[in-house]
Amino acid sequence: MMKTKKSNILDIFKNRRNKQSKKEEKQKHGSFMSYRSSSNIQSEKALAKSEVHLNHAQQIASIGSWEYNIIEDKITCSENFYDIFGIEKTDDFSMNTPFSVVHPDDYDSTFQVVSDACNMGVDYATEFRIFHGKTKELRYISVQAESVMKDEKPYQLIGVVKDDTPYKLLENELQNTINNLKYVYDHLNVGIWMREYMEGEIVFASKGMEEILEYPIQKLYDEPDYWKNMVLPEDRKELQDSYQLLQSGQSIENRFRLKSGNGKEKWLYEHTIPWMDDNSEIKYLFGMVADISAEVEMREKLDYLAKFDELTNFPNQKSLFEKLNTLCKKEQPFAVLYLDLDRFHIINDSLGYHIGDDLLINIAKRLQAVVQDNGYIARMSSDDFVLILEKYPNNAHVFQLAEQLIRHINQAITINDFELKITASIGISFYPEDGDNKLSLIENAHSALFRAKRQGKNNYRLYSSHQDISSYKKYILEKDMRKAIVNEDFEIYYQPQVNKEGIIYGAEALLRWNHKEWGLVSPGEFIPLAEENHLINRIGDWVIRKVCAQLRDWKDKDLTIRPIAINLSPIRFMKTDLVAYVKRQLDLFDVPAKYLEFEITEGSLLKEEKTVISNIEKLRNLGVKIAIDDFGTGYSSLKYLRYFQVDTIKIDQAFIKDVNDGSNVNSAIVSSVLHLAREMGIKAVAEGVEEYEQFEFLKQKECDIIQGYLFSKPVPVNQLEKMMWAGYLKPSKVKQLKEREEERRRFYRLEFLFNVLGKMTITEVSNRQVNLGVTPILINNISIGGMKILSSLNLPVNTAIKFRFSFTLMNEYFELEGNLVWKEEAKGNTYFYGIEFNLDIRNEDRLAPIINKMSAFRNMNHEIPGTEVVQEDPFTYLQKHLF
Repeated sequence: MMKTKKSNILDIFKNRRNKQSKKEEKQKHGSFMSYRSSSNIQSEKALAKSEVHLNHAQQIASIGSWEYNIIEDKITCSENFYDIFGIEKTDDFSMNTPFSVVHPDDYDSTFQVVSDACNMGVDYATEFRIFHGKTKELRYISVQAESVMKDEKPYQLIGVVKDDTPYKLLENELQNTINNLKYVYDHLNVGIWMREYMEGEIVFASKGMEEILEYPIQKLYDEPDYWKNMVLPEDRKELQDSYQLLQSGQSIENRFRLKSGNGKEKWLYEHTIPWMDDNSEIKYLFGMVADISAEVEMREKLDYLAKFDELTNFPNQKSLFEKLNTLCKKEQPFAVLYLDLDRFHIINDSLGYHIGDDLLINIAKRLQAVVQDNGYIARMSSDDFVLILEKYPNNAHVFQLAEQLIRHINQAITINDFELKITASIGISFYPEDGDNKLSLIENAHSALFRAKRQGKNNYRLYSSHQDISSYKKYILEKDMRKAIVNEDFEIYYQPQVNKEGIIYGAEALLRWNHKEWGLVSPGEFIPLAEENHLINRIGDWVIRKVCAQLRDWKDKDLTIRPIAINLSPIRFMKTDLVAYVKRQLDLFDVPAKYLEFEITEGSLLKEEKTVISNIEKLRNLGVKIAIDDFGTGYSSLKYLRYFQVDTIKIDQAFIKDVNDGSNVNSAIVSSVLHLAREMGIKAVAEGVEEYEQFEFLKQKECDIIQGYLFSKPVPVNQLEKMMWAGYLKPSKVKQLKEREEERRRFYRLEFLFNVLGKMTITEVSNRQVNLGVTPILINNISIGGMKILSSLNLPVNTAIKFRFSFTLMNEYFELEGNLVWKEEAKGNTYFYGIEFNLDIRNEDRLAPIINKMSAFRNMNHEIPGTEVVQEDPFTYLQKHLF
């Protein structure tokens, strides 16, 4: 019958304070995860903010955390705590609640441990059994707690709880195995011997001795001490010392190693019992010898598995946390790199877990080859690894290692004739800047890893206690998105599509968001956020409705209607109501279905073929055209042409941009795709055509439709209508580059030979102060009035956002306020900006002589000292070092 304590736990503690335990607490062996809680009491507000991160970390560590207010007899605990005990969450959750499921045999000892902690303020670690509140199963629990003192009295316990049942079951199973083996040994499946005490002659030796020692049993009779000489030298002294106890009549037990007759090293267990005569003198010794090599091997394996990962032989999560605890106590700087393999689950799901395991083994070898003896590597979970670097000259060394790890992992691996390519993302945190305990360091490194994955994968990011500009922008866009849908703040731009004669064939509808603070936001920035927040279908349906309405408007204006392509989210193609919605809009606006074309990516075809096939067939039966977008970038492009009925393929701009690079590879690919499309009666559209030479090549290869900046960038509907009235567009053979008026500064402008590295942050948005982290920039030139920079961020040029720029020139550190006054799109999703400084007299007097000194160095073709420059390709650098 389970004991129930109804009275307040404090009263019970007081009544039991002076009572002595009648039982000696049995020492138990096991492994449990320890959690070193912060002794500082956090405010409820801060605790609420960190709750999500804490719960996530506890799920990773498979633990539950709790806090017990001694005065109020109230427990506050994590979700995992309830799951471990199998108890319901209630408002009056006291210490009695978890005690209600404690095993009766463990109740008193556990109660005494907790009572001592509450009364005397001692820390404790204990183990006990429970009957799970829901399943009633017997579970083994370990708890570690720290007492928090106030006014020299204990007032709070903070701790963690872990379900050790799997390990205990293994331990019990091992013990049962040993007991069974002993039973078998007692039935002569062991070595039994008897010898005279004084003379040492063997009186009897069983057949089991021969099997264990692996030499003829007669040798025991001829040379009684021979088998003792087989004991390994390092075990002999301890064995001989124990034999001295026999003189007092004690029986002894020994475990030792010996080398058998066949040269095999074995672990033996020997139990020796002295037999005394009536004069209390030892007459004989009886002994039992068993080969316990398997038992020892199992124990060693269990001990190993408690600390190491069986697949990779790296330390496991438990060892990692112990390592972090040790390093934090040393109070010496170190770095934590949290590495995750991108899309590893696809390999497991498609090729099987055996391939996945082999891949992990290969990845582990690559990690070890890069890190060698310079760091500590642990396997955190399935495809997560954590690296610790203790000694490094500077943070740049850590970043270089992260880049090296990413490069090595990205190399192709062949497993069972499968050539696999996998990428990795890494999050980095530093002690003590980003955390002073294991949990915060792991959490923050994981947070940085999450940002690396959100920003394209196959890269690394640093943890920052404040958001950088990119993260802040995403946060604002995500926050304002629902309101933008309701207010219809989105706008559809159209990029014309022409045939090889320049006659307008149609256009692609491209969504833009004219944000009040961030200006015109491209789909690449807000569509992923819409998908994450389950708003993408609402936005996609809005675009379909608006395009149908626009087609009707053109029809009413007697303007020739041309097909409009809509890039529909893969998620929308997987919804069964898609066809019905499209039909309603076509009927509502009385628009023929043939003027609608839906673009679908290859990736969405791969994800859920049945649903997608059904929707494609129904849409085509309705008269809607179907196009495969970014053709050639997916897994099985040709397969889709065979199995999916499509009207158009759009050749990805990745192939178009290098079609004239002289390598013949891209030109051959594009030519083949165009020929294939022609043979299959499918229309081909070339995307991203920006150069006249590309257009000439495509025209020569008889490409059906051309789309790109060479003819027009995406434009608002009123501009498209003017183009449609004309019906024809001319390509621009030469791109005119005009010198910006903003660049003609009244101050002398110093052009750098190599870009100077700087940082940028936002200080104010719409008269609202913000506190953000920094984002790297590259400085092209500088003057007293301002500078020209290159950034990977798409920022608005307006006065609502105030910036602060920091950089070091000739060992002089500058932190200057400024505004963006012009913007120009570069390449690779990067942008040039003109910056106007808001200088005070002090900074102007500091900056002017520095610029003059740097000019002198440059005129002499000397390197500018004390200035960090970037000599690699600036566009590549910004993509790699986006914080």
